[in-house]
Amino acid sequence: MTVLIVSFTLLLASIAGCISWHKKRVKHEKRFREAADVFREKVLDELKGLYPIPRFLEAEEIDKFSDSIPGIESASSEFSHYLPSESKDALDAALKKYCEHTNTITWSACVMFKVLPGRSKPEDEGPKEIFRQNVVALLSFAKEENSQAH
Repeated sequence: MTVLIVSFTLLLASIAGCISWHKKRVKHEKRFREAADVFREKVLDELKGLYPIPRFLEAEEIDKFSDSIPGIESASSEFSHYLPSESKDALDAALKKYCEHTNTITWSACVMFKVLPGRSKPEDEGPKEIFRQNVVALLSFAKEENSQAH
């Protein structure tokens, strides 16, 4: 009888532990999804008019590239708390790549983009493609597969 009581108690404790773990996991995933939505929204808001590369880009808009860096850094910093450590390192690397490339974008660099007033949309190559890839890399961290528990 004692063995039965002990077994039943262990079974109940195991079930309670599983329920607790599941609730914690669901709560973590919900917080991650909310943080990911905020991150994505902040990044895209910072890049309004720049991403995707517009058909026309006025000369006075060139500073928007480097002006986007503090906002992107801030959004990344806030969001990184919701990522597992290996993803944090990867986000930091993607952010560094974004900042380094974005700091090099000038009007003359945009001539290489072929994004000039009155011109057609540029080809997907060179600096424009690098910028697009960097933005896609940053946004990829807001996907659900990155919500794994720490």
